[in-house]
Amino acid sequence: MTNVRALWTFVILHSSFVIAAAPAFDSLFPAGGQVGARVEAQANGKGLEKGTWLGWCSDPHVVVLGGEKPNKCFLSIAKDAVPGPFLVRLYNESDASPPRIIEVGKFEEVLEKEPNDTLAELKQAEARMNVTFNGVLEKVGDVDTFPIRAQKGKRIRLELHGYALGSPMDPALRLLNDRGIEIAAGHDSHNLDPRIEFTPTADGTLFVQLFAFAHPPAADVALKGSANHVYRLTVTDEPKLVPVLTEPGKLTLPAVVIGCLSKPAAEDRYTFTAKKGDDLQISVRAQRLRSPLDATLRIEDEAGKSLQQADDADKDSLDPTLRWKAPKDGEFKLVIADRFQHGSADHLYELSVKPFAPSLTATLDTHAYRLEAGKTVEVKLTVKTNGTYTGKIKAQAAQLPAGVTAESVDVPAKGGEVKLTLKAAADVAANQAPFAVEILTSAPDAVETVTATYAIPFTEPRGDLLIMADTHPWLTVVAKK
Repeated sequence: MTNVRALWTFVILHSSFVIAAAPAFDSLFPAGGQVGARVEAQANGKGLEKGTWLGWCSDPHVVVLGGEKPNKCFLSIAKDAVPGPFLVRLYNESDASPPRIIEVGKFEEVLEKEPNDTLAELKQAEARMNVTFNGVLEKVGDVDTFPIRAQKGKRIRLELHGYALGSPMDPALRLLNDRGIEIAAGHDSHNLDPRIEFTPTADGTLFVQLFAFAHPPAADVALKGSANHVYRLTVTDEPKLVPVLTEPGKLTLPAVVIGCLSKPAAEDRYTFTAKKGDDLQISVRAQRLRSPLDATLRIEDEAGKSLQQADDADKDSLDPTLRWKAPKDGEFKLVIADRFQHGSADHLYELSVKPFAPSLTATLDTHAYRLEAGKTVEVKLTVKTNGTYTGKIKAQAAQLPAGVTAESVDVPAKGGEVKLTLKAAADVAANQAPFAVEILTSAPDAVETVTATYAIPFTEPRGDLLIMADTHPWLTVVAKK
């Protein structure tokens, strides 16, 4: 399998290896940069101020280069890099840090300059538009303010990524006029990060102000800050891309449509014809599309009687999905609504209706493993199946370095926990690299090979990060001394 994000780039940040504890990688500032740029970044965490460590990025278009000062490195972003989020790890001969999220953007990048708590401190600052501001709420009570250039009637969008990067923060935004009066505000969206859309009524300079509360929540409501309260704030007046929407009506199955609950308390209704026994997989994606819609889904018969309904798919997803078998021949209705009867032009969703087919997911127990020469390490994974497989299911390790082997193991038809054992030869060479765990099915109606994921490490999730899971756990192989 070839996947750009599954490729890796190794770059030595210092000239020689020494045995050291795994680096603690708490934050990176700035947490990304513009396409084609070379960005100097501050890496915060114990063990990064000295010693030998290396860097890896999940996309080869972003290379981590060594800096000349402690805790410093460079992100070299290729001109053909695709804007979006990626993962960065720091590691040494001993072990690897958990990955952190960075972001490649298309707009000019600006670093905050203190002092910038108040409007009075920004008299000489240049007002900008179509820019990404990079900052840190570095102390308790810190407030950051930026001037932006507005044009009458030209709608602007402000989107903050702090929580979504994994920063320990619950941020908020305020939009102020030139007299310091609040004209718009934002707090939570699909996660704890805020965003604002606003149409100026005159040309001029506006000010965006941001601050943050504690996350996980604290007993007090004071504004919080630290070296790890890193954020990226993008401000643009470029027209927002609007998907082609399908008006609710008759569906011809299978179907995938994009819709919008544009008004509060709105419900979208789609009709379809089914025969008795038709086995359908019906799902709605909204939260996964970064929509504020908390969707509910129900099926009605021709008389309007509710036959089945769904809300959250599971504890990790606010999007509904269900498997439904038609009880008789006839016409049926799919009804999509917002759980709290909210609605707006942003309340978008994707509705999918297709014949049911077995599927599975596989989740690893951790993000990284350490294997010493001549020894073994267990890789635990939990396989969940949706539907019944008639053939065998196997789990296997892939992309292992030379000198490391693992026998495939059978997975129960109903799923469950299984263990792969990685074994290192006595003369194995030292190595640090990602690998993969694959789930293979042999039944004729089986899904394609599924790659196991691990959850991006984070405490008490409240909505999606920019990246929620990754398919390449890390393997550190330690050779004999």
